[in-house]
Amino acid sequence: MNEKYLLIVESPNKVPVLKSFLPSNYTVMASVGHISEIKNGGSYFNTGIDPDNKFKTNYAISQDKKDVVEKLKVQVQKADKVLICSDPDREGEAIAWSLKKFLKIPDSKYERVTFHEITKNAVLKALNNPRKIDENLVLAAQTRQKLDKLMGYRLSPIANKQVHAKSVGRCQSAGLKLIVQREEEIQNFKSETYYELFLYFNKNNREFKAKYIGNSTKDVKKLTSIDDVNKIIDECNGPFVISNVETTEKYVNPKPPFTTSTFQQEVSSKLGVSVQTAQNYAQKLFEGINVDGQHIALITYIRTDSTDYAPEFIPILENYVKTNIGNEYYAPLRKYKKGENVQDGHEAIRPVDLSMTPEKLETKINDKNLLKIYKIIYQRTLATMMKSQVISETTYTIKDVSSGHRFELVSKEELFDGFKHVYAYTDEKDSDDEIIKETFSKDEKLNVTSLDSQEKHTNPPARYKEATFIKELENKGIGRPSTFATIVSTLLDNSRGYCVLDDKNIIPTEKGIELSHFLDKTFPDLISVTYTSELEKDLDLIANGKLDDIDFLTSFYNKMEDLASKVQKAPKKVEVSEQTCPECGSKMFVREGKYGKFLGCSKYPKCKCIVSLSKRGDK
Repeated sequence: MNEKYLLIVESPNKVPVLKSFLPSNYTVMASVGHISEIKNGGSYFNTGIDPDNKFKTNYAISQDKKDVVEKLKVQVQKADKVLICSDPDREGEAIAWSLKKFLKIPDSKYERVTFHEITKNAVLKALNNPRKIDENLVLAAQTRQKLDKLMGYRLSPIANKQVHAKSVGRCQSAGLKLIVQREEEIQNFKSETYYELFLYFNKNNREFKAKYIGNSTKDVKKLTSIDDVNKIIDECNGPFVISNVETTEKYVNPKPPFTTSTFQQEVSSKLGVSVQTAQNYAQKLFEGINVDGQHIALITYIRTDSTDYAPEFIPILENYVKTNIGNEYYAPLRKYKKGENVQDGHEAIRPVDLSMTPEKLETKINDKNLLKIYKIIYQRTLATMMKSQVISETTYTIKDVSSGHRFELVSKEELFDGFKHVYAYTDEKDSDDEIIKETFSKDEKLNVTSLDSQEKHTNPPARYKEATFIKELENKGIGRPSTFATIVSTLLDNSRGYCVLDDKNIIPTEKGIELSHFLDKTFPDLISVTYTSELEKDLDLIANGKLDDIDFLTSFYNKMEDLASKVQKAPKKVEVSEQTCPECGSKMFVREGKYGKFLGCSKYPKCKCIVSLSKRGDK
């Protein structure tokens, strides 16, 4: 008789596709994400965490998941084996732990199963390779939960009292600091004027433009005054000849396979959608769509920082490129340098089945953005195993014989399109270099028509857009693939009022700037880019069993308490009003309450007179 299995996943959207190929003795249900949370309560700022008792934490079933838990409990009792298949990351491991705990599943009755793509082969392979819950991964996830709640509940009231900010968070506050620093760089930037000088000449009824690069003794990158420009023009009396011709071949390599971060950046830039929207679309593609009555998953797991593919996929991709694009385009998969914070827990984002082409899905996917995003992932994957683009670059140096002043004209010609045959990137800008079909010979004399200058100005650093901000977060080691989109949405949350989007640029508000300055001054060792990055490394060490979670939390807690206590003990500066108390003649202080600022008598509580700043009258 067949054993009865209960398979639990996180998302309800995964249930139909799993049911479609699992045997009838499998029941598939979803936990709908986390089923538990740290319940508020206790003496330490209502956190539900007790720092004096080795950070004992009050985990409880979430109120909105009680019905889900009761239904799961019924099926747990009926099953001979329970397979916990939450997502293959820290949070997924923590969810697995809570399912085992609150569904009261015995050790002998459960297995932990993870898969990175929702296909029959991948799932069946995973089911044949079960394991037990990784306690170190759980500790890392729970340590992150505790740390973030301790910091938020301890520091947010202080920030609220001091600068009326709604919340403080480990990653969001470090991210806010980056945005404020960039804004201050922009505001403090002093633009400089410079000039570029161009030589215009004709050949075969076509005009060309060469840029000034210096005289016979030195190179000049910028001309800083119009007097210098006019002096050069006066000294150039011709003739102008081609003094040097240099041709080189340049190779442009395809970029690595998609990580969560690079995927969010590329899609946000190409389609103009928010990173959260990009991530939501990717989740749909991972969980699968209905194609001709069959539920099919289209891409692999979307939360990853790895640029590697699963070994079994590489020969499949190689064969596809050779067969469908051509042997002349194929190149072995390159090795890419990895950042120091990379966990490499899951393979890069890629299509599950290369035969499921974007063209085949054109009539199957009604949401055009969803189709576009799949096409981006599909084509980027093909590009990673294709040859480099080859460009012939010819540099013509033009010399004024009379003065020795030099100008330069650069032409580019594509010799082989390589991976560009299927994919182009968003950060490629149109080159100022002309595509010259005309050729010039050394010592050729040119028919010059004019010399003309252009006034230009140095620009401040650009404000972050969502895509470039995600890139900066990753570079600085702030957050992880699963949190990038959340950090952005938190900072842009209207209810917090820390940042706004203006023409897709992230700009800090006055409140955001004030909060960042306050945190920077008050908690420099907690709300810093470096410290936040180091915390992520420590969490990785906990996940690898190389750092004790209690020691880590104790160190963090002691540092936080020391700083918080100093802030609370420091006397708050009092703003004195020029207006005196209308009842007793004493000084009036500017105070702030629920409905804004007002004047209160300095003799309070003996004198309870207050004056509204809006009406300037007694209450």
